[in-house]
Amino acid sequence: MNSSQQRLTGAVIRRAVAKGSKSEHEAVVLRTPEGDEYVLRRRGGNAFRDPELDNLVGSSISADGLVAGQTFIMHSWTPQTPRKN
Repeated sequence: MNSSQQRLTGAVIRRAVAKGSKSEHEAVVLRTPEGDEYVLRRRGGNAFRDPELDNLVGSSISADGLVAGQTFIMHSWTPQTPRKN
């Protein structure tokens, strides 16, 4: 697996991932302005349910972390816009 440290900016949304597979589930996803999407994880956080990531849904962030395939493992982030309820 190819991985690299990056800074990404985008909207945090919740949507179904791995549709049609046994792994299908709702996930918190970062959608970049270019249209790329990464399943968000927080370094040290739970891979399936992370209340801290849930609180980011509806906001835009800039984050630093590790891209591993279609997953972005964040170690720090800054909100760019307030959360939309």
